[in-house]
Amino acid sequence: MYHFLFWLFYFSSAALIIVNVRQIHHWTFFLKLLTLLPPDMMQVYLNIYILIPRLLFRRKYFLYFSTLLTSILLQSALFIWLHRYYTLSGETAFSHAMDITPANLAIQGLNILSLVGLATGIKFLKDWMLQEQQWQEKEKQHIETELNFLKSQIHPHFFFNTLNNLYSLTVRKSDEAPEVVLKLSDLMSYMLYESGAPMVPLDKEIVNLENYIALERLRYGRRLTLCFEKKGDTGSIQIPPLLLLAFVENGFKHGLKERMGPVHIDLTLDADVQRQWLHFKVCNPAGLAPEAGGPGGIGLRNVIRRLDILYGTRYTLHMERTEDTFKAHLKIPLS
Repeated sequence: MYHFLFWLFYFSSAALIIVNVRQIHHWTFFLKLLTLLPPDMMQVYLNIYILIPRLLFRRKYFLYFSTLLTSILLQSALFIWLHRYYTLSGETAFSHAMDITPANLAIQGLNILSLVGLATGIKFLKDWMLQEQQWQEKEKQHIETELNFLKSQIHPHFFFNTLNNLYSLTVRKSDEAPEVVLKLSDLMSYMLYESGAPMVPLDKEIVNLENYIALERLRYGRRLTLCFEKKGDTGSIQIPPLLLLAFVENGFKHGLKERMGPVHIDLTLDADVQRQWLHFKVCNPAGLAPEAGGPGGIGLRNVIRRLDILYGTRYTLHMERTEDTFKAHLKIPLS
C-alpha cells in the first residue's frame, strides 16, 4: 500500500505540474506519460533491492556506482527515444522531438537520479526506524529479563535453613510446624505468582516481609530482637515487587553472621504520600566487609542495579558501615 501511494503521489504531482505550467489537458498525453512510470519503478527497485544490498553494502563501491550510472544512462536514452517517438507519431503535447545528445542525457539522468535518491532516502529512513524499533524491543526484553533475574535473587540458603528448621520441628512434633509451613507457602506463592507483575500493593510487600522475618526468627530464636516500624498510609501505594526484601535479607545474612550473642535489627518504613516518597531504613549489626570492598554484598549490588533500571536518577540510596552497625536508607518516588 505504501509503495502504491508513493507512486500515485509521484505521478499525480508530475501531472499537476504539467497541467498548471503547460496547460495540457489531453487525456492521451497523460496515458502516454503513464508509460514512462514503469521504467522509473524498475530503476528505483533495482537500486534499492539489488544494487545496494549486493554491491554497496558489500563495499563494492566502484561496481555499484558504475552499474547505477549505466542503468540511469540507459533509462535516459529510453525516455528520449519514447519522447521522440510520441512527438513524431502526432502527440503535439510533447512539443518537439528530442535527440540523444550529452545535454539531453544529462538532464534526463539528473531527473532520474533525483527520483532514485528520494526513494532510497525514504527506504533508508524506513529501515532505520524499523531497526530502531527492533533495538528498543530487544532492549525492553533484555531489561525485563534482567529485572526478573534480579528480583529472584533471594539467598537460597534461606530456604535451605528454613526447611532444616521445619524438619527439626516436625521431629519434635512442635505446634509451630504448621505455622512455619503456612508462612513458607505464602512466601513462595508471593515470589512465584504475585511478584511477576511490574507493581504490587505495598501492603502485600509488607506481609511478605513479615513472613520472611517470622521464618528468620525461627532460625535465630530468642537471641534476635527485631523492631519493624511502619508509618504513613500504605493502603494506596504500589511499588515494584521484592524491592525491599534484599535489604532485610542482607541484614540477616551479613549482620548475624558469626555473631553468637544477642543481635538487634531495626526496620523503618515511612510512606510519605503527601510528598510522594517512600523511605525504607534498615539498621543491623555490621558483618564482615564484602570482598568487593563495597558496603553490601551481592544482594545489595543486584538491588542497586535493579533500582538503576527502574528509577534511573530518581532514587537515593545511602549506605553507611561503622565498626558495629550497617545502615541503609532507601528513598524512592511513589509517582
